Amino acid sequence: MKAGSDNIMYYNAIANEYNDMLDKKPDRIIREKVATTFCGIVKDAVVLDFGGGTGLDLRWLSDKNHTIYFCEPSAGMRETAIRNCAGSLHNVIFLDDLSSDFRQWHLHPPLPVKADAVLSNFAVLNCIPDIAVLFENLATVVKPGGNFMALVLTRSLKKMLSRNIYSTVKSLIHNTPASINIHYKKHRQTVYIHSIKEIIKASQNYFNFCSNEVLHTAGFTLIHLKRNEKLI
Repeated sequence: MKAGSDNIMYYNAIANEYNDMLDKKPDRIIREKVATTFCGIVKDAVVLDFGGGTGLDLRWLSDKNHTIYFCEPSAGMRETAIRNCAGSLHNVIFLDDLSSDFRQWHLHPPLPVKADAVLSNFAVLNCIPDIAVLFENLATVVKPGGNFMALVLTRSLKKMLSRNIYSTVKSLIHNTPASINIHYKKHRQTVYIHSIKEIIKASQNYFNFCSNEVLHTAGFTLIHLKRNEKLI
């Protein structure tokens, strides 16, 4: 979920090249790992594909008989996903601009039913600065006991210091996420590095932490949360 106008413009700009950027063997292996883990836990479910990008996960989600609500705030990325799925996937519902803004979900519920599970693949959470707001609003669309699985960037102090010393030191002092700016032509994306501890703290009022698996060679961590029984 690429929150913020700069990040949305960044993803609009790279939409036509995004699939080629991620169609590399290491990324395919990571995506297969996420798919295997997700499908081992979630069966025949209503799934929210949160920050679905160009729809690279839609094929395997559809093949597993899930009903998929596709949530992507970048119109360019979403349109690419719609083109890629045209006429071939019939169990996918694409959310519009308003429904894709998680900050409005307490006012405008995006789904007609509660989701059984949420997939947030390839560092979507790292595009959101205030993940506590995300989890508060996400809890409104997930049924009690529902699963949340996300692939997030692994927080490495050495790498963070080498990329942005000021942001890293500031984050350590003030206990806020460090950030890294990524540029593409005239556009800029801000990436926020949330630690597992920060994710657990931000989600704990609504989700229970189940597990995390560090994919050491890939620079990612796969986390699994479960919506608690508290109704809001």
